[in-house]
Amino acid sequence: MTRTLPQLAPLSSTPRQRRRWARGSRWQRLRWRGEVLLLRLLLGLLRGRRHDAVRRGIEVVVPLARPLLRGRLDTASSNLERVYGAQLTGVERQWLARRSLEGFLLSCLESIIEPVAAERIRAEGEGLEQLLAARRPGQGVIVASLHLGCWDLGLRWLSERIDDLAVIYRPARNPDADRLLNATRSANSRCTWISQFDLRSMLIWLRRGGALVVMTDLYAHKHPLTVDVLGLNTRVVRTPLALSQKTGAPLFPVAQVREDDGHFRLIFGPALPPQSGEAGLMAQAQALADWQEPWIQCYADQYYWIQRRWRAGDGSGARLRALEPPAPRVLAAARPRA
Repeated sequence: MTRTLPQLAPLSSTPRQRRRWARGSRWQRLRWRGEVLLLRLLLGLLRGRRHDAVRRGIEVVVPLARPLLRGRLDTASSNLERVYGAQLTGVERQWLARRSLEGFLLSCLESIIEPVAAERIRAEGEGLEQLLAARRPGQGVIVASLHLGCWDLGLRWLSERIDDLAVIYRPARNPDADRLLNATRSANSRCTWISQFDLRSMLIWLRRGGALVVMTDLYAHKHPLTVDVLGLNTRVVRTPLALSQKTGAPLFPVAQVREDDGHFRLIFGPALPPQSGEAGLMAQAQALADWQEPWIQCYADQYYWIQRRWRAGDGSGARLRALEPPAPRVLAAARPRA
């Protein structure tokens, strides 16, 4: 039976964003309007474009735009050196950094361009059936995604099968651009969008039995949990784990990747139930990181290395254990292009 959850207020008109608009100077508001015009033009050019054509276009544009993208590429290369050390050559790190950036850009556009054919998508994993099965009234679930491969394509697939799906996202600073982007994403993915700053709405959604998609591999600025991620001491975001503990919602890890033959693979891990206390949060965080690691290793060319996940002076980045190099398929792809 389809359950209907009360709709939350549109997030682009939250008090936080209204205050930002009110404080904006006349020049800033004009700039925001200009950004929206450019965004409308870009979206108009992208709508209906085929996935393979957009992917090839990104592979052409990124090398040409390297001077503008140098900061992101350098961050990715530094992260790869921190994680893998001398196991990767400089050329391999540069190749993986570029592939990471190309994959990130493609993932951002996959919610806008023409959807890929359903037969190119394969879903699997121990937790798939349990996640999609009917839940008891009031039983929310948390889908713990990560910045690996085609996460927006995976979101679209889930939204076609879960009728009460909401996504935690980072709002754009420009309120008008935020409204436009959410409307564009919603045309392809039937989701509710909840601001990462709106904890109250997250709790309401879960307590009413909704499914909440959260990116769990982001840098934690405040109140982090510190666990072993890829063999390094890493600050992880507490929010999805605390939501799981507070509401009793199980946490389902998921990874979405692009295969070399042009197909897409969605992998669903078994539920990670909440545990009590601070030790319970740590245990759940570590179990999640342990599940994610093999997929990052196998598809290291598709991971979000461009994020500054380990930073000087915050206690992160210390080596906790030795880590194997990325899977042979990754390095085999890197060497011919070197």
